[in-house]
Amino acid sequence: MATCVAIAKFWSTQTPETTNTVHNHILREMRTLFQTYLTLSEPHLLSALQALTFYTIMLMYPSATQLSLSLVDPAIFLCLAKVVSHVAKTGLMLTEERDNVRPSWRSWIHVTSKRRAVFSLYLLHWSYAVYHGLESFACSQLGFMPAPAAKFLWQCTRQEEWEDSYERWLGQWDGRIYFMSEFAAIHSCAGLDRRTEMWLEDADELGVMFFSIGMWCSPLVGAAG
Repeated sequence: MATCVAIAKFWSTQTPETTNTVHNHILREMRTLFQTYLTLSEPHLLSALQALTFYTIMLMYPSATQLSLSLVDPAIFLCLAKVVSHVAKTGLMLTEERDNVRPSWRSWIHVTSKRRAVFSLYLLHWSYAVYHGLESFACSQLGFMPAPAAKFLWQCTRQEEWEDSYERWLGQWDGRIYFMSEFAAIHSCAGLDRRTEMWLEDADELGVMFFSIGMWCSPLVGAAG
């Protein structure tokens, strides 16, 4: 991530004369991560996934003042899809989440961060595909995962505070937390069901973005498989 931060600073302060240099730095770092991600430990794999998310944004907007989406080499997205597939195999949901009990704070932060990075890459590719009239990633693959976590859980700064907040949040779901697959039902009725309303009340910006896309287009995610 230190390299990613350095490149991001380079990108944000670029001049017309340095744009190509910045672009080449980004591509070189992405290629390195594409070549090494299979060998990374869990913490480093998460960092790589987060860095790739930032690099993708910078490729889509190679200039800090650019308003339109630039074309990205399709091979980049194919490689990103392989990384996401590998990350999914390392686990995107905790056993405690399946059993509707409170996990440890650290394990929740780790797995939720992985999911947020995956969600973000899907959103980036979806917006890119819509803009350029291309086929996007199959978002039905996200259906088995919990929807983006409540904003107030991310705002907790102490473990004890998070544990109390998580217990209260878990209690409102009556034994089953809200899943991405439930977005598919948004268009099947005139209004929102109570579970969707409860989730939306606590959603953060990422969650609201997913919800708005689901309301704007055909169902974003299908039933869990």
